[in-house]
This record gives sequence, C-alpha cells and structure tokens, in this order.
Amino acid sequence: MRFIVSIFLVLHVITLNAQENHQPISGHVFELIGNDSVAPLVGVNVFYLGTTNGTTSNSAGYFELEHDPSNHMLVFSFVGYQSDTLHIQDDDELNIVLSGGKILEDVVVEFKKGSYSFSRMDPRHAHIIRQDELRKAACCNLAESFETDPSVDATFTDAVTGTKQIQMMGLSGKYVQMLSGNIPVLRGLSLLHGLKQIPGPFIHQIAVSKGAGSVLNGFESMVGQINMNLKQPEYAEKFHLNFYLNQAGRSEYNAFYTHKFKKWSTTFMAHYEDQSIKNDRNQDDFLDMPLHNDFIFHNQWNYRSSKVHMELGYNGAYSNANAGRIDVEPAYPVNMEIWSGNAFAKIGYLFPNDDFKSLALQLSTNLNDQQTTIGLTNYRGRQLSGYANLIFQQELEKNPEENYYKFGASFQVDSVSEILSLRYLNLMNNNTNFYNRRLEMVPGIYGEFTHNSEKWGVIAGLRGDYTSYFDQYFITPRLHIRHSFSNETAIKLMGGSGRRTPFMLMENVGYMASSRQWILDSYGMIGLQQEISWNFGTALLHEFDLWNREGVFTFDAYRSFFENQLVVDMDQSAREIHFYALNGMSYSNSVQAEINYDINRRVSVRTAYRFLDVKTDYQAGLLEKPFVSKHRGFLNMAYSTRKNKGKQWVMDLTTQFIGSQRIPFTGDNADRFILDERSPNYVLMNGQITRHMSKETSIYLGVENATNFRQPNPILSADAPHETYFDSAMIWGPIFGRMIYFGLRYTIDN
Repeated sequence: MRFIVSIFLVLHVITLNAQENHQPISGHVFELIGNDSVAPLVGVNVFYLGTTNGTTSNSAGYFELEHDPSNHMLVFSFVGYQSDTLHIQDDDELNIVLSGGKILEDVVVEFKKGSYSFSRMDPRHAHIIRQDELRKAACCNLAESFETDPSVDATFTDAVTGTKQIQMMGLSGKYVQMLSGNIPVLRGLSLLHGLKQIPGPFIHQIAVSKGAGSVLNGFESMVGQINMNLKQPEYAEKFHLNFYLNQAGRSEYNAFYTHKFKKWSTTFMAHYEDQSIKNDRNQDDFLDMPLHNDFIFHNQWNYRSSKVHMELGYNGAYSNANAGRIDVEPAYPVNMEIWSGNAFAKIGYLFPNDDFKSLALQLSTNLNDQQTTIGLTNYRGRQLSGYANLIFQQELEKNPEENYYKFGASFQVDSVSEILSLRYLNLMNNNTNFYNRRLEMVPGIYGEFTHNSEKWGVIAGLRGDYTSYFDQYFITPRLHIRHSFSNETAIKLMGGSGRRTPFMLMENVGYMASSRQWILDSYGMIGLQQEISWNFGTALLHEFDLWNREGVFTFDAYRSFFENQLVVDMDQSAREIHFYALNGMSYSNSVQAEINYDINRRVSVRTAYRFLDVKTDYQAGLLEKPFVSKHRGFLNMAYSTRKNKGKQWVMDLTTQFIGSQRIPFTGDNADRFILDERSPNYVLMNGQITRHMSKETSIYLGVENATNFRQPNPILSADAPHETYFDSAMIWGPIFGRMIYFGLRYTIDN
C-alpha cells in the first residue's frame, strides 16, 4: 500500500499544478487487485454530463480532456461497470480506483463489475467471462464453462466414452489455442481429456478472443484463443469449499486455501469427483456416462517486489473411467486411465526508472500419459513437452503510453509416443497396429508493435519458426486494427495465419468406438504435414443507452480457410472412415450478432444469433461439415434481488436453439441402420437458482436440459457391438436428458 499511496501523491501534485493554470483535466483510472496492488483500466469513457465532449482512458489508465469551467459533472462509464457521475471541484483529485466501492479518500465512486464484458479499446475482438458468470451454471470443468457463452460450443465426441470437445466458428477446438496465464496448455494428447482436468472453481476468469491471436503465444492460434486465469494468491479467497451433486449420482468436492506472507503468497487447490452410479436411461445396455474417479490438485506461489515478479506452480491430475456395455453379453468394455502433470514458472524483471520496460521469462513442462481400451481397441499414448518464452517490452519515446513494442524468442519441444491396436485398421502392410513416435523441436523469434490511442489501436506482429520434424522454416503474420468512431462505437479488423501439427489418433478417439474401418490414404502414404490456415475477420462494437440503462451490441464476421488440413471423411461408406490430405477447399464462414443489456439493476439479458457455413472438399465433393448447426439462437436472462446483509437470490435461465445438422452418409447400411440426412432442430433450456445465505454461504439448485430432449438411439447396432454396423460416433444431440443438480459454496474472504 505504501507503493500505491506514493503513486497517488505524485499524481495529486501534478494534478494541482495543472489546475492552477486551467490545464486539461487529467488523471488515472485503476482497478484494485487484491488488497495491495492496482492495475490500469483501459477504455473507461470519461465525459462531461449532457455533452459529447469526452475521452477514454488509454492502456495506462490515463485520461485527459479539456477543462470546462461551466460544467462540473463528469461521467465515468465502462462496459461491465455501472456508470457514475461525479461533481468535480478545482481541488478534486481525479485518480480513481474502481473495485466494489473501495476508493481514494477524496472521491467516492461505486462501480459494479460485470461478469461478462467486451473491451472496446482492445484491437482484438475479445470478451471476458468472470467467476460470477461461471457460477451461473453447473460449471464443473472447463468443457462445461461455456454454457452462457454464445461463441463457444461443447459437444460429445461419441455416445460411449463421455469425452467432450469444444467448437468455435464451427471448427474443432484443436484449432483454438488454449492458454493458462498466457502459457500454451492442452496441446496434443491432452487436448480432449485436458478440458475435464481444469475444474471450474479453480478459474478466476476466461478471456475468449476470436481470430488469430498474438504472436507472443506462438503460431498455433488458428481461429481463436481461450486464456484461462486461475485463482491467483494475491486476490483469491482465503478459503473456499464447493460441493456438487447431480441427479445421475455425480458428486464433486472442490477446496482451496490461500495464505499471504510479506512478499510471497500461495494457493492450494484440490478437486475430487466421483461417478459410481450406473445410468442407462435409454435402455440400450450401454452406460449413458462413464463411471469414474478424478483427482486434481494445483499449488502456486507468487512473489512480488519492486523489481521482480514471480509465479511458480505445479499441478497434477489422475482419472480412471469405465464405460460401455459391461453387464450384458456380448460385453463392450471401455476403460480410460490418464495421468498428467505440469510445472511452470513466470519470472518478470521491472527496470528501475522505467515504468514500462520489462523482461519476462515463461517456462513450462507437461507430461501426459494415457491408456485407453475401447472394445477390442487398445491405445497407449505418452507426451512430454517443454516450453520456454523470453519477452522484452519497451515503450517508444514518442507518446510512450500509447506506443510500445515487444520482441522475444521461444522454444517448444514435444516428444510423442503412440501405439494403436485397432481391429478395423487398414494399412499398406495389413498390420492392425499403428505406431507414431516423433520428436519435434520448434525454436522461434518474434516481434510485436502496439499502438493504442483514443481513435486508433493497432497490434502488428510477425514471428519466424523452424520445425525440426518437418525440417521447415515458416513465417506467421498477425494484424489487429481498431478504429473508434466515438466513445461508444468501434470497428475492428483482424487477419493472420496459424499452423499446427495434427495428432490424428487422440483427436479422433471417438471414432474408435465403432466398427468403421480406419483407412489411411495419403496421410499415411505421403507423410504427415502441418495444418495451415488463414483467418480474416471484422467486428463492430457499439455501446448504447436505452431507457437510461447501458447495453452493448456486437457483430462479427470471420472467414477461415485451410491450405493444408488432415481431412476426416465419413461419407465414402458408413463402414469406413478415411484420413487423407486436403485436396481442394476447406473453409468456415461465421457471422454472429449479440446484444447484452441491463433492463434494470436486477435484470440483464444476453441474446445472440450465429450463422455458420463450414464446408470441406471430400472425395464425394464439397460438403457441409457434419454435426455443425448452421443456425443457432441464444437467450440468457439473469435476475438478482437486492443484497441485504449478504443475503440475496440470483436466478438464471439460458435457452438455446440448435438448428439442423448434416449427418454423414449411412446409405450402405442395413435398412434399420440408415439415418436421415439431417438432424431435427431442437431447443435446450438450462436454469439455476442461487440463494446467498450470508457473505460466506451459498446454495444453488439447477437443471440442465429442462425439456428432457434426447437423441433417439444414439448408438447404432447397440445390441451387437462387435458386428458390422456398430457405431457410437453419430452424435448430434444430448444423450442423457434432463439433469437436476444441487450445490453448496462456503467462502471466507481475506
């Protein structure tokens, strides 16, 4: 706090000197992080009441506008906060800390921070999902964290293993770069199962950005980035306990504890999940969801001094799941055992006498080991990865608060070993075993320039990398541009390329739960190639006032197309799945409109519509990608009562319209196993009621899929799982149906 007070005393003297000469009104807007540090708020609208004369805070939280002696009412407005109007005197100090009513002594400001917000000033098209938003639903893990987000979808890979995946812009989550604290995670073998190994209560907030991301984070962002910020020791609650139980018998226990020392602080987090009750609602003799036990822990230590910031941590997870047809003959057992571990370090050095000059080093290592049995198929995979990233940041002498650059070097290494024994595997030598062993080292360098002023924002980046496995050099450009027409409206343009090394086996684990024959065409004959894509898009963000309440309208349109891609073709035959290199076009066109509006202090509405046009050149021609809904509608309504001594009711209802999806060709099946060419439209409704009993204790009751809609007969030939027509991967809708859940949270703040 001594450091914070010193900053504000200096700013106070500067402001007084400016006022004596009637110089422009200026100051800084900060957000309080924890109890002893602040961060600048970017994009806060500052203007005189009843006029359009105003400005916005820049990347340092600084604002400046002309002195108006006839107007003493100054408005501070920021998306996700409630607007406030201040009466400004000549001796007022305009350096404000916004955080739930914690303020400087001479200005009283109360802002309510929103749980879901967009940034108008950021040249990237991104939105933030905070903890309160995650708690609106049964947010048990990362894969289930996007229930109230219209931009990200979560689907099942098949009807047997219970594995979930995410989609963005109609493309698989493998094209979305997953970050934790700006360090790449959930890559390769951990891409699918890793979503489940990040519990929702561990997450502080999630930043979702569409389009190619920053070059600082690597080259693997192809259609977007999802950056998770876990609970940090500086501002996490001192103690938190969460218990969850649902109708299917799934129980979860989450706990974390935070302790602060003089310069060090630490957080211990633990998660246990149990599913021991068997469920078979559709009576096809297959379990609707796996029986499983999950153990997850995370420990982080943070160090803060005037020159050095450090974050050190490690985490581990173990999961054992059993599913399939286990009580009836012929049996079709499914077992998945997964071990994973991660250790990371982030070390930053702040140069003396230069507020914006810094040097940072990011280090991370990951181990993922998994063994899976699906019927007669056996898979064993192991991946050891290492990552290092050195970043230097410096402002430019001209307008240093608006212009700065970053450059650095990174190194990524992946050691992968996979063995697949598949009854239905077609190789040139007729061998039913597939081996994949590789060591890939990717050193790279990059640079990025940022300009962020009131009217314009630019992030331009370029990186060059070399991959040892493919013996190739490649360049990755990225560009984001923002233009603000006013304090309320901004348009953004973005473009760039991305690439990744595909993990064919794990990324298609759902297709192992079928009798389809795997046929490796040019993929296995020519050799593995990196997937390469380009993404271009535009976004419009407009903040508006309606009936004295604030709202935000966003509209975005993106086109992604591939130069190289591993094509997964299920349309040549219902009893085959082909893997081959793209020969033609593969693209995704995405258009989305979204409105967020607070009807009053108690009621908020979020509604969205999304259109997707996703097609690929298969052997049969240019076809719509299967299991992707062209039309999707979204409506979320939230209501909360006034808090009274910590007591409050919070209610949330989410309705989604999922349009028709193309189903792969099944015409050469027996008549009773031939499916329609398209799925029907359907509606999903989820709701939750939370009662805050006190500042420490909350209980919640919710329902998922309230209308009890289920896909009929999700497994083809379920009674003969080892015969020709068995297929559990034709999933387009819910499997379980209505799910009621209950939970309890107990929290002690610092």
